This record gives sequence, C-alpha cells and structure tokens, in this order.
Amino acid sequence: MALPHRREVEDLLARLGRPLHVAEIASRLGVDLASTPGLTAMLDDMAMMGDVNALPGNRYLLLRGAGPSSQGEESVRGPRSRFRERPGVLTINPRGFGFVASPGTGEPDVFIGAERLGGALHGDTVIVRVIRTTARGPEGEITQITRRAITRVPGVLRRRGRSAWLEPDDARMRGPITLSLAEVDLLPRAEDGDAVVATITRYPERPDEHIQGKLVAVLGKPGEPKVEIEKILVREEIEEGFPAEAIAEARAFGDHITEEQIKGREDLRALPLITIDPVDARDHDDAVYVRRASEHDGPDAAYVAWIAIADVAAYVKPNSALDAVAHRRGC
Repeated sequence: MALPHRREVEDLLARLGRPLHVAEIASRLGVDLASTPGLTAMLDDMAMMGDVNALPGNRYLLLRGAGPSSQGEESVRGPRSRFRERPGVLTINPRGFGFVASPGTGEPDVFIGAERLGGALHGDTVIVRVIRTTARGPEGEITQITRRAITRVPGVLRRRGRSAWLEPDDARMRGPITLSLAEVDLLPRAEDGDAVVATITRYPERPDEHIQGKLVAVLGKPGEPKVEIEKILVREEIEEGFPAEAIAEARAFGDHITEEQIKGREDLRALPLITIDPVDARDHDDAVYVRRASEHDGPDAAYVAWIAIADVAAYVKPNSALDAVAHRRGC
C-alpha cells in the first residue's frame, strides 16, 4: 500500500486517543514494511508542523483535539512555533556531523548529520530547520548560510602529478582544499609536505563538494616552533599588524597632553613612576612608585605606594579607527 493521507493518520490517532508506535500505525493503516521509512518521515513532518507530538521511542500522539497525553507523558516536541527555522552558529565535529547553537534563545542545540550540512563549514552563521526530534534532542538541516566564518586555512601542501591540494590542520575543517598547481608553482619553496596557508576562493554548495583555494604563503616545515605559531595565528584569525588608519590615529596624540585633558584629574607626572610591564610586552600601561611615608623615619617606617594604570578610554573614542580595531581583537 502507498502512504496514507495525513487525515487518515490523524483520524487513527484521534480514534485511539493514545500514543502509537510507528509500527502500529503502519499495521493499522496497511502500510508495508518497505514504506515504513516514508511513513516515519511523514510523521516527523507532521510533528514539525505541530499536527502531532513526537514522543520517545518512535511514538506519536495527536496534538490537535486530543491535547496532551492522558498518560502524563511529556512531549519531546514543543509548540509548533518553537521549531520553525532559526539562526545559529555551526560547530563541526571531526567525525563529520555538527551542531547549531542559538545562544540567548533557550533553544537546545540542533544536531546536523553530515548529509544535511549543505555547503556550511565550521563556524558559519546559518539558518537551521528542525526536521525531527528524538529522545536525544532535535535534528535538523542547514537551509541558508548567512555569514562565512573562515577565509584563510593553514595546513599541509600535497602535490601529486599535476594536482595540488591542502590538507587542513583543523580536523573540523572540510578538506581537502583543491589548489591550482599553476598558482602553487608561482610561490618559491612550495614543496610537498610544507606548512602553507590558503585563502578560500570558492565555498562548497553541497556536502560532497570540495572547497577551492589559492595558496598565499609557504610557512616552512611542520613542527618548527615559528611555523606552528604562525599556523595558530592564521587558524584563530589573529592579526599582528594594525591598519594604517589606526596607526595614524595613535601617532596623532603626540608626546604631550593638553590642559583640557588635565582638567579634572590629579597630575602625577612629577612622580618618577616606573613601568612594570616587561620589555617584550604588547602594551605598557601599568606603573608604580613607592616611597617612605617620612624621610626621617627609621627602617621600619611605613611606605606609600602609587599604582598607576593607563586610562585608555581617555584616548580611544567610540567609532574611531582604534576603537574598531579594539572591538575586533577583544577577548
């Protein structure tokens, strides 16, 4: 027998008034074994639309008319509006599947099978649609990618004959990334096994489609400390340089402050403050000065200490170039 009409399923559930296993529904409606997966898919779709409740153990209960289960069983699936499409961030497991989290919504993470990822990659902001809910939680599929998270990928260069590709270091990143051998040959020292960096030139649209990239840097041999540090910086998208606008803005402050900047503050410039940040620190914003409370006191006299911390907000103003850089690099 072909799949029954949805109204037949609803009539059966309404008539019996209790949760039914998918096998019992199939038996009562004359659905053969080969068509049972299709019946299960139809029931899950009905659950997503809010027509039935999906309960643990592949059981279903009519939502309309019958109301909640008379046996006090809690529905795994909530109200219809709760399981419509929603945005979230995709996290890929190295085994190929993923989860979409929607922070701040109170919604559970949605499991995404490898075959339902579409062209989405680790870290992408996506739209997810819940297609079924099991005892372990909701399962869904990616319907849209709204923002790509990764543009540069570190990995190992592989060359075989007239083919070249990159094997990503991060197991969560889909690979291999196909490269143009002609472009690879333009870079000196680009040898098989080198640690390299590629930019993505074409993102996939299907789960089985490879990413296409362009080789932009040869870092050296994997395992060397300097090379491994550079790979981490690329993977975490950490920028060491600064935009020209931010540098110009910082230099414009000069070495002196104005009377307007001093107004309302205690001027401690006469104190011989000593910075305590090491010489290789990325910033020098902490300083101290200590002296005895009285020059005439003995060796056990009390001391007075000044702790000075730079007031960065006095210089970095909202919406400035420095402020934009700070937002991108903030913890």
